[in-house]
Amino acid sequence: MTFAMVGLSAAAQYPERPVRLVVPYAPGGGTDNIARLLAAKLAARLAQPVIVENRAGANGIIGSDAVAKSPADGYTLLLAGLGPLAVNPSLFQKMPYQPSKAFAPVVKVSSAALVLVTGAGASKEGLKDLLVSAKGKPGQLNIANAGEGSPQHICAGLFARSAGITVNNIPYKGAAPAITDVLSGNVQALCDNVGTVRSFIQSGKLNALAVSTRQRAQALPDVPTFEEQGLAGIDFSLWFMLVAPAGTPADVVTRLNAEVNAILKQPDVIQTLHDNASEATGGSVAEASDFLARENRAWPELVRAIGLSKQ
Repeated sequence: MTFAMVGLSAAAQYPERPVRLVVPYAPGGGTDNIARLLAAKLAARLAQPVIVENRAGANGIIGSDAVAKSPADGYTLLLAGLGPLAVNPSLFQKMPYQPSKAFAPVVKVSSAALVLVTGAGASKEGLKDLLVSAKGKPGQLNIANAGEGSPQHICAGLFARSAGITVNNIPYKGAAPAITDVLSGNVQALCDNVGTVRSFIQSGKLNALAVSTRQRAQALPDVPTFEEQGLAGIDFSLWFMLVAPAGTPADVVTRLNAEVNAILKQPDVIQTLHDNASEATGGSVAEASDFLARENRAWPELVRAIGLSKQ
């Protein structure tokens, strides 16, 4: 009898109390919205509250580090993406954690393409015209971004590298002012999350030239990819992954993976993500682990190649 009690899996008893889901950004953003959707659904399936806690700061490092240093028992989880889980070690001189060692990947939750846009006053003929202009007038193409090392900055860097052109990256304090200056014609272009700029594209205020993923974005099916237009090597998306502290029992991780995969198949979840220009992904624990490992191997070289410097 004693042996049987000891042999009970952690997942059989998990969870016995509320689960904390940390978002390493302020409330109201894309990561927070996905976390709150996931938390509500996960609470119903686990029969325990799942409490979203926003711990913003340092490009996602503060909240992510708090989870990395939490007990590995499945009661503290992190929903984060590209920056905290892959790019930050290549951008910051001092990192309190290493993503490849600090976390146990649970499941890749969603991904979203970025799209290169120009103001409505620019040529509507497409990417080819922008490249002709950029090559004819080197160093005169200005591309807005939401700050040094932001996804917008990275996307623009990958575009410039693949196209063999020189661009001026113009940093702003967030995506909103960057979009405003592209809309007004003060800056020629911007590479941003499809969900952020889709309404401007649909209203004709911005021209969509290319999406950043290998496949066309479901939210903008008529917009070709960079690769379709002859620019190889650009496969960049905003992705979000659920992770736990390293050392979390494997059966707890497997249980969470199964629950989230079931949630991601629910029609209302798929629709909500689609409405925000994101796509549900899901997959096994092994697939999440392999994906995160590939991202961590790839980004040091990519950051150097596109000229981002460590802060």
